[in-house]
Amino acid sequence: MKDVMKTAFRPHDGHYEFLLITFGLTNALATFQSLMNQVVRPFHQKFLLVFFDDILVYSKTLVEHHEQLKTVLKLLQYHQLYANEMKCQFGSSRIEYLGHVILAEGVSAD
Repeated sequence: MKDVMKTAFRPHDGHYEFLLITFGLTNALATFQSLMNQVVRPFHQKFLLVFFDDILVYSKTLVEHHEQLKTVLKLLQYHQLYANEMKCQFGSSRIEYLGHVILAEGVSAD
């Protein structure tokens, strides 16, 4: 919240500040990726990959997956970040991620 004042603008009818990052700002994507990297750092490449708002949680078993998902969702909530349930896919054995198809047998191009 310390950078909110940097997004301020003053049109004729008042003073406004963005409370959420707006992607029209220069470096907004880099700033958001940096935030996500910091948030998931303890779990990155242990059972989680993140690219902007695409988060991949991978696990060996369904029980392990359930526990890891709970961890990730609590972590996001703690940092006031939220997953859009309509865009989520949980417990899948096949997933498309960043132009790849990921299966238990391996990864191939989409």
